[in-house]
Amino acid sequence: MSEALRQPSEATDLPSRMELGVDALDRGDAEGAALAFAAAVAGATPSDDRILAERAAYGAAEALLRLERDDEAAEYLEIAANSADQELRFLALRRRAMEEVRRGELPVALATYRQAEGSAPTSAARAEIASRIGWLTKETGGSSLRSQAAFRRARGVSASAWVPRALVAVTIVLSVLTKFDPALAELFALEKITSSGGDFLSSSPWRLVTVAFVHGGINPEWQSWALHLGFNVIALDIAAQLVYRLYGARRMLSWYLIGVIGASLASAIWFPYAPSVGASGGVFALFGIALGAEWAHKPLVERGMREALGRVGGLLLINIVLGFGIGFIGGGIDNSAHIGGLVTGLILGVLIQPTRVEAMRRRWTATVTGWRGGEVLVTLALSALLLALFANWFDLALWRDTLPF
Repeated sequence: MSEALRQPSEATDLPSRMELGVDALDRGDAEGAALAFAAAVAGATPSDDRILAERAAYGAAEALLRLERDDEAAEYLEIAANSADQELRFLALRRRAMEEVRRGELPVALATYRQAEGSAPTSAARAEIASRIGWLTKETGGSSLRSQAAFRRARGVSASAWVPRALVAVTIVLSVLTKFDPALAELFALEKITSSGGDFLSSSPWRLVTVAFVHGGINPEWQSWALHLGFNVIALDIAAQLVYRLYGARRMLSWYLIGVIGASLASAIWFPYAPSVGASGGVFALFGIALGAEWAHKPLVERGMREALGRVGGLLLINIVLGFGIGFIGGGIDNSAHIGGLVTGLILGVLIQPTRVEAMRRRWTATVTGWRGGEVLVTLALSALLLALFANWFDLALWRDTLPF
């Protein structure tokens, strides 16, 4: 155990140190949380609540894992995993198993998950663990019957896990319909100005959203349609899953729509003379949300997801550079929509903490504490900004037309 963690914190009793640790971890201060929780464990006396001290050990382990100090975290997880408190024991065993999977120790993780299943405090928690047992049984070459039994126990683990795939499915279905119905494609595409150069978009605002369900252009060739749709839905599936894991289904869907609108407005203002199609602006928005959350709230994002987002960030940068290069030589890539969607997503991800992270306070208190008004304020302010941009988009497009680039 690090000597730094043995230093006393400002609080002097176990509950106060726990409170400091909970507050620090929930706001993303993993270093401060580790110090407070470790002080709570080290300073616990025989008269203190033993389970509270074991919860402090779990808090210290969680903070240290976020700081990637795995060896120190293992000591505290061992304390929590042997607790008499069923829920705490379950949380510690599940966390240990997750780290074993990350290190590639699949047989060890399988055994730990089986221990966790026996300590699961609710049917939903038991179903979650059963799903992981089923997967690990298959990965480690175990009996297919045991694997199938585990997956059967896991049915219904998440009531909203289908939502990201449903978004992809709706995008595919509507894109196929617009492929076979040019009139519907014309109705959905982001047409911005009239043939005489007047404002067309203001009379058909639905196009700010429906643009995401048209691919390859109006009445496109099969090859261009299939490539455009294929690349976009693969990227949409990845991005939607990432944001779902961080923020849940409702936010993922609503913020996707906000991102599509932000991308469409950027396209209308910066690239007004050609119609736009495709979901890529919304996809960039979802990736922007995930990248913004990883940058601004790093300790709250799982390590595996942080590694994945690091690769995603590099791919997005390459995509943007290539997009500008193709656009420079006359290609049909709407870079303004990509940038508009990305910026919209970054605003949401940076300013709003991930909400599906298991906050320490939510685990052990009957009510969720903390002010949720910040999220509402950010969402309303961004929506108001987009509304103002829509109200003035044509004037902004005319102004943009006077720029030399």
